[in-house]
Amino acid sequence: MGKRKLHTTSFWQCDWTGLPMKSPHCYWPTWSATGKLIKKGSYCNWESVVAHVMDQRERLDEGEYEKMLEHVHDITGSPVTAAPHYEELMHTKGRMSTDEFHRRCTLPRDPVPAVKISPSGDVFELLLHPKPTEIFRENPVLLFEDYLHKPFNPVKPSTFHSMRKKAKGDRDLCVWYYATKELPHNPTASNLFKMQLYGDVLLVQQSREQSFMPRERYVGFTKQQFDEQFCKKRKRVDAQCMTSAQYDEVKQKMQATLNTYEETAAVAAVPVTKQVRLPPVDGKMLAKKVKARQPVPPPQLL
Repeated sequence: MGKRKLHTTSFWQCDWTGLPMKSPHCYWPTWSATGKLIKKGSYCNWESVVAHVMDQRERLDEGEYEKMLEHVHDITGSPVTAAPHYEELMHTKGRMSTDEFHRRCTLPRDPVPAVKISPSGDVFELLLHPKPTEIFRENPVLLFEDYLHKPFNPVKPSTFHSMRKKAKGDRDLCVWYYATKELPHNPTASNLFKMQLYGDVLLVQQSREQSFMPRERYVGFTKQQFDEQFCKKRKRVDAQCMTSAQYDEVKQKMQATLNTYEETAAVAAVPVTKQVRLPPVDGKMLAKKVKARQPVPPPQLL
């Protein structure tokens, strides 16, 4: 469908649903003979791309089909479920509204790995399981408060995106915690994010991806990724040890150098051919010298 023009303005239409969009957003991935990525079409979200790819699976090679799904998975950071069929939409043959279509596309279905930092300093990995809410039983969501130690006064957990440590790729590191001093101080998390945090702190990634409507997709953040981003690993310097053969070779070279130095110094030395005798000591002369060193007594007064 592509780009459309309406009077004095332009817009795009999704190649799967036909919904109007302000920008092309997502694309159908394909590759040239040289392996270069070619972006085709325009889609309202990646779920629509997966739905269209699955609909055309019989026309695609098995390797190409798997490569397309893997490409989408690398962008989003998690498995992507196909969007509802376009015939279910209100403007085709069905009764599904645009909001309902978007809600169906954004429902979390799989557990999400996350990292938890306790006030005692323990850092470990856990799984966040989507749960249905009390109001909408058919809408599973991630309830982060179920994995945090709650304060005495019931409050909702707070969250922010870490700007100090950026996650790799098009993803933000999302931090969940309770903004209250009723819980014990968390020194480990406070040092990492340069702010005072209390109680348990939960770390998870959020994908920054294109979509025709605002959305939140939480993707896994593992203990290994935490160590790579926050734990500085010093490179180990291995000491180079010599073998016995190398030590003997170095020892022989040092001995040869010392021998050469001794030979050079010996050439410049002057040999002593005769003995030098001191003159005999005269006793009278020594007595005079000792007497001369004695102090003269002062004259006595009468």
